[in-house]
Amino acid sequence: MGKWTNADVAAYMRYYNLERLHTANGDISPVDYENTLRKVSGFS
Repeated sequence: MGKWTNADVAAYMRYYNLERLHTANGDISPVDYENTLRKVSGFS
């Protein structure tokens, strides 16, 4: 596996966690979902 493969995997992980909407989370990204939980629970 070369440097291009590593960059492609990293780009996909960023997309999957930061941009892709997940129906199980109410059509928001996992990061946005976790941030919503922190706001509601008071954890920062």
